[in-house]
Formats: sequence, C-alpha cells, structure tokens
Amino acid sequence: MKHKILTIVILIAVAGMTLITLVSPKGSMAAVEFSVKKGAALDRVPKFQQRLEADGFTLYEGKFAFMDAVKECCEQHLKDTLGNNPWPSTYVIAQDLTPEGYPETIRPWVWRLREDEAIVLIGQTSPKAAYFSYGTFIAFLPEVEHKVGIPVGDGYNNLTIHTNGRDPFNRPIVYIITGHRETERRIRKAAQAAGYPASIINVETVSPVIAPLGLRSEGSSLFLLHRVTIAEDPGALLDYIENPPYRVFRVTPNPAGEEPPQLDPLLDPDPQPVPVLRVRGTGHTEMELYPALKRLREAILEAYPNTSHKVLDTQVFWEDGKLAEKPYVGLQREIDVLGATRDTNYFATYPYFMLRESEGEDEFVIVYGVNHQTTGKATYASFSAYADPDRLFGLATTYSPDFDGTGRPGDSARKYLCPDDVNECDPDVQYLYAWKVARHCDGEAFCMEVPQPEFEDIGGGTYKCDPEMILEDQEAWLAFRTYLEPSTKTGPDDNELLYDQAIYFGPYFEES
Repeated sequence: MKHKILTIVILIAVAGMTLITLVSPKGSMAAVEFSVKKGAALDRVPKFQQRLEADGFTLYEGKFAFMDAVKECCEQHLKDTLGNNPWPSTYVIAQDLTPEGYPETIRPWVWRLREDEAIVLIGQTSPKAAYFSYGTFIAFLPEVEHKVGIPVGDGYNNLTIHTNGRDPFNRPIVYIITGHRETERRIRKAAQAAGYPASIINVETVSPVIAPLGLRSEGSSLFLLHRVTIAEDPGALLDYIENPPYRVFRVTPNPAGEEPPQLDPLLDPDPQPVPVLRVRGTGHTEMELYPALKRLREAILEAYPNTSHKVLDTQVFWEDGKLAEKPYVGLQREIDVLGATRDTNYFATYPYFMLRESEGEDEFVIVYGVNHQTTGKATYASFSAYADPDRLFGLATTYSPDFDGTGRPGDSARKYLCPDDVNECDPDVQYLYAWKVARHCDGEAFCMEVPQPEFEDIGGGTYKCDPEMILEDQEAWLAFRTYLEPSTKTGPDDNELLYDQAIYFGPYFEES
C-alpha cells in the first residue's frame, strides 16, 4: 500500500534532519557527548540554579517518580484509574511541588501554579521505546466539582521532543511549563547560560484561557505526566523508573527572597497565548481495505456456526460523563476526558459483555481489524480488556507489534480467511489481524487471556483491589488505541481509519 512507502520517506527525512544536530555550531561533537552520557543533563543543574537565583527566582525542588493509577484507585485516592493500565504500563509524575505555606492540594502530584511561576524538569528521556510523551493536564477546574483530566495542549512525544542526537532516547531535555512569557524568557536565558543548548529546551505553555492560573481557589489544579510504552529493553525501563534521571523544580519570581514566596504574582501580567495544536489527518485512508475487513468478519462468523453471538459496536469511549476525545470540547462541556492525549484515539466496544466461567458455557470475544501500524497510520496500536465501568480496570493488553507473533504480517487473520491453505490468501490479509479474548487460552495461538483482576506491581509482586472482585460479576469491554501517525506526529484522524471490531460469542445477551 502507499502508506508504507510514505512512512519510509518520512522516516528518511526525519533521520536527515536529526543528523544536523550532531555537530555543534563550533563544529565539535560536544552535543553528542552531552546527550549520551548518563546523567549529563543533571551536571549543569547547580549552575542553572545559581543563574536563576541571581535573577531573582526562588527554586523549590520536588521529585519525579512512578505513579500507579490503578493502585491509587484501589487505595481510594482516585475514583477511577483514568483508564490507565497497571505496570508495566509506565506513568512517571512530578510530585511534592507545593511548598509549605501554599494552599494544600488534593494529592502530592497535583499542584496549582501562580500566574508568573513555572515548573522546570531537567533530565534524560527514556530508553528506546515505541512511544513516550510529556504532558500537563488539568485535574480540576475552578468551580467545577468533578475532575476533568484535560491536557493544556499537545505536550511533547518521541517524534516532537526537542533534544539532540540521532534519536530521541536517552537524551537530555529541559522542559519548562509556564503560563507567563517573561518567566519563560528568563528561564530560557538561565538554562543557556548554564550550558544547556537551545536545541534541547522544550516549553509547554499554559494559557490561562485553557487553565485559569493562581494559587487560591481561582486556580486550576494541574499535574505533569510522563508516559513510556513498549520499551525495547524492559530491564532498562525498570531502572529508568526506579531511578528517574530527573530533577524538577517550582520556579518562582521572588526578588525579596522571602520564604515562603508570596501567593500573588510579582511580575506584570504577560500570559501565554492559546497553544497551536498539531493537525490530524493526511487525507489518505484505510478504506481500500474495507472489503477485506468485511470478508474477515464473515469468515469469523462462519468459524463458529453453532455459537450464539452478538456483533459489538465500536465508538469513541463514552461512559457516564466521561468522554476520551477532543480535550478542548471536553473543556467547554466540563466533561472528564480521563487524561486523554491527542497522540492517540480512544475507541471502545458497546454494549458491555461478560467473560464468565459457567459450567458448560464458553464465553469469548474475537477482536479483528486493520493493523494500523502496518498501514502506516499509527506508530503502534493496541487492544485492551477492561472491567468495572465505574473504576475502569485494565486487565490485559496486546500491542500491534505482537499481533502476528514471529510470523508474517496478517498471520492471525489467515486462520479465518484461508484456513485450508494459509499461503493462498488475498494479499490484503497482511494488513489485518484477528485475536480471541478469553478467560483461558489453553495454548491457542493469537489468544489474549484475561485473568482475574490481580495487578502486577512494579516491585515484582501482585495486588488486588477487592478480595471479592471476580470477573463472574464484572461487566467487561474492549478498548482500542492508535498512537502517533508518523507523518503528522499526533494521533490519526479517526475518519481515515477502519475502526477495530469485536464479536462476542456466548449466552450472555440471550440471558439478558
């Protein structure tokens, strides 16, 4: 397909642009040495602090640490998991950034920002992975009683981060979050004076139009989240999470040097504008594969001729005031978007089903669709099984690099489309996949087993939320994600995708 050729050209172009950063303006290789030396970004922090303090700023240091949203929900610190999955899904978050004397916030990783303050993160990006991102989100808006989980803008991901070197992994960054342009300018100046090149400085603006600022009740409650997915070396990722190579500061204009700093801004108003968002969509769609997708659906139904079934609908995730799409639309409607990022789409199956272990009954779901990674519409895609519509517990996930195991692209779909001879399939099968989702796979290929909700802990153990929580009593559904169209560096336009599909097999809908 044309998508693959287009992706290759884009990657070559990006690689060519990256090479430009390998040589410093003086013609040396200092930039490369700076980027690959572990912890090198932190060596310059004391000088950065000195420069800012000399310019009339106070720095209050927090920490950057792993946060398990599932465990936070289990321990009743969160009403739901924000749709996040447990470890090894990775969420690192800025914590303890509220000095004594500031109004308290609801959790250590939530903070308010004075109109002229900034949060500054200095460190080194993740080991090689399919995806990483940094983004600031609104937990609570003033005068809105429920959480909203809305990003203030697009943030940065592994395709957009400003750093140096041949790729974006294990590279130094300076990350500035502020709603004040003069504060941004002065922090940039201090960073460059401390030896940080302009090429590694990233600024995430917080427009007060999107998130009203202030330390009292008129201010939004914010959090900074760093995500990493599908690490090439799980051991390196674990070390990265357990020993985050970062320092994070609240930076406050404070010429008088008072402790704690004043709650009201000291600099004249100079608000950041509303950010410009990355444009989704290329005009190229997956619709050429629509006939093949329909043939796959018929082949799946023919494979289970004597089993009751229900074709599930796929739509943008929506449940009881939660909508995982279009953050600024959610802002206007004061809807909880669950920390959704524009780097992906969020689809889910409806209605809910159950995966029970009733004697003599076999309940399972066949998930099928287009592998958006092979068509070039996504850097990677995934499907996940969820249970408990109120708390949104992710139980298992399969990623597009694993859709066909170690076989050929499309092998998971071949067993349905050409069961008698897998070598005699339509060429379009290479862009398709089909998986079973069941309580027990018993060694069946292309099958994702959904266990009882016992969650893996970063320390190597497991934990459960409720001893009595069993899947026999839990409604379940499937969620689909499509991360980063390479050519746009953001999530694909869903109108250009063929939606992933699912068919439930079993007695549940006959009973209800």
